Amino acid sequence: MSTTAENQWPRQVTVLGVGLLGGSVALSLRRTAPQTRIVGFARSVEKRQYLTGSGLVDFSAGTIAEACQQSDVVVVASPVDRIAEMVIAAAASSPSHCLLTDVGSTKRQIVASVGDHPAAARKFVAAHPIAGSEKSGPENATNSLFDEKLVVVTPVETTSPERLEKAHQFWQLTGGQTCEMTPSEHDTHLAAISHMPHLVSALVAKIASPEALPLAGSGWRDITRVAAGDPTLWAAICSENRAAIGNELKKAADELDRLRQLLQDADDAALHRWLSEAKKIKEQSP
Repeated sequence: MSTTAENQWPRQVTVLGVGLLGGSVALSLRRTAPQTRIVGFARSVEKRQYLTGSGLVDFSAGTIAEACQQSDVVVVASPVDRIAEMVIAAAASSPSHCLLTDVGSTKRQIVASVGDHPAAARKFVAAHPIAGSEKSGPENATNSLFDEKLVVVTPVETTSPERLEKAHQFWQLTGGQTCEMTPSEHDTHLAAISHMPHLVSALVAKIASPEALPLAGSGWRDITRVAAGDPTLWAAICSENRAAIGNELKKAADELDRLRQLLQDADDAALHRWLSEAKKIKEQSP
């Protein structure tokens, strides 16, 4: 491929699911690849009119087939329980050279489901940009959401080197910094660092009494911020990664039992060590 052709890649990108993440993919490309045509997909006429009227996309299609037929890259940004079926549908109507990728925060089940369809698997390189917000919807999309954020790419043994290279190139074009893991490694780590903490955040919000809420300060608001996330989206995430999340919740429950015992024993020295260990881990995090 010539340098000129390389510089023009991708000529067209389709986003299936133009919400916070999908919309931010579109806006990121507006900034870094202004020559790229952005196509969105929405079933309702009202949503299609909004997507084009807001400038998020150049064209909004009413079917997956129409949206994907001329694209170099298709990004599936739907809830995780719908990603595999949309990848498979996109594979049937996209060009042979097309890269299919996604933004799902679970990977193992998605990759396995797509793997049952060889034509789709050949085009698919799963990915997860570690970026987002408790807010949702295209109106909250930004052109800098992925800047300097880690994007985990999860190839499998059958992923072609050329397609994998294109996946890295594409996600770096959005502003992200890419790395690689296996789908199982990704799900294990995300259960520990994202999925279980989200449930714990929701738990803290859930057990607060109405009488205590007027006293809530910045600490409570910080801890419970992600509990404001979309329950439908998070229920799907938990369903897709239930085993790994269950393991992490068991660890959390064991640690909570340990903490309760320290308080019951009035072991203030051990409690201080426990808090110091947590503080050190937090200070070492990015």
